[in-house]
Amino acid sequence: MPSTAPTLNPPANARRARRASVDGRARFREAGQNPFDAELYDLSSTGFRMFTYSRQAIGKRIWVSLPGLEPREAIVRRAEGCSYGCEFVEPLHPSVASHLQAKLGA
Repeated sequence: MPSTAPTLNPPANARRARRASVDGRARFREAGQNPFDAELYDLSSTGFRMFTYSRQAIGKRIWVSLPGLEPREAIVRRAEGCSYGCEFVEPLHPSVASHLQAKLGA
């Protein structure tokens, strides 16, 4: 009989928040630098993935301007070619994330 007890150690690829595919534009910048354009292609309350031709280093802090929000601080966590996974320093409120996911839904 399968166990119904909750898993104490979630899998390494488990997400902390619901991720949704989006199709939107954003601008981001490093501290004291000019902004760059980026294409968002997924978003959750804890982070986002973007495509940009501006090279970013893992661990770099950036400020991203999402539609209708003040710039939010994020940290580049993954890089693959011109695609970057970023984590918000302060997560979005779940209702704000849901609103953006619906507005920018792919």
